[in-house]
Amino acid sequence: MLEDQVAFLLQKYLGNYVRGLNKEALKISVWRGDVELTNMQLKPEALNELKLPIKVKAGFLGSVRLKVPWSRLGQEPVIVYLDRIFLLAEPATHVEGLSEDAVQDAKKTRIREMEMRLLESKQQLKSEMNTSWLGSLINTIIGNLKLSITNIHIRYEDLESNPGHPFAVGVTLDKLSAVTIDDSGKETFVTDGALDRIQKVLPSIIIVELERLALYFDSNIHPWEVDKAWEHLLPSEWSQVFEFDNKKGRTVVSTTDEHSYILQPVTGNAQYSKLHTDESKSADQPLQKALVNLDDVTLCLSKDGYRDILKLADNFAAFNLRLKYAHHRPSVSVKLNHRAWWKYAYKAVSDQIKKARLCNYFT
Repeated sequence: MLEDQVAFLLQKYLGNYVRGLNKEALKISVWRGDVELTNMQLKPEALNELKLPIKVKAGFLGSVRLKVPWSRLGQEPVIVYLDRIFLLAEPATHVEGLSEDAVQDAKKTRIREMEMRLLESKQQLKSEMNTSWLGSLINTIIGNLKLSITNIHIRYEDLESNPGHPFAVGVTLDKLSAVTIDDSGKETFVTDGALDRIQKVLPSIIIVELERLALYFDSNIHPWEVDKAWEHLLPSEWSQVFEFDNKKGRTVVSTTDEHSYILQPVTGNAQYSKLHTDESKSADQPLQKALVNLDDVTLCLSKDGYRDILKLADNFAAFNLRLKYAHHRPSVSVKLNHRAWWKYAYKAVSDQIKKARLCNYFT
């Protein structure tokens, strides 16, 4: 039963982002304390929730591992490992013409989906979180989480915002870890009722460790290419592409000077704490505190990078404008039907004038 519940939760929350996720693909040994998901590829629509004109060109999730010490739950942490998150994104700014009926149908479909998700979440919360032993168990697990994320490389390549001058934006991270501790600096654990009592009883102190976080912006780049389709790459080949320089086969560390870093690789730690509700409060005593310690932080933006950022912003703004009037947009080219495109321009301008008049009327 518990294995089915774990598989259901993983499929529900990860299934929207990775391909081929099913119970058979999961290595589940619940009573031993291990749930493992390995070598999964990301779906092209994995970034849709960000509501940005960006799509996944290629993506790989190396490993997701959940380790639950059932025999010592409340005495040892529940560990979540995420390793090798590789993502290559590209623009998705092409807008196809849509009929008004198609736009309305799409809106109705989205509304129905949102309503179904809301009802499903409410029913699940009532049946599992509030009335079943599984809800209490999940609360306990949440109260003992220890997180570790390693080897992340997210890269966005843009060949259209500034024609003739392709650029790439990338985020790399060697490791991010987080754990909850008590006042004495030891890891703290909860045996039950974590969600209800963690804010009232436990000292909410979270320690975060960060290793080599970097942000680069490379101008006039050569887009990454592989010898075969991305979905046919082996796990070792994904690592070679994203952890090594794509052309020279050297590690990212050895090619630091070859990237135009906006944020040079930085290492540090942070501590967040929150007072107990039963502690005395005074006007000069903060309820929440955060302390951040970082190594040398170097920020730099090249002239070409600044130019490309402006081009990127213009492209995204133009996309949002085109999307707003997509239901008027003709499905044929300008050469084939220039009259339809003049009508499209007239309708778009008319809509803008109507909205401006409404705004002036209500103000």
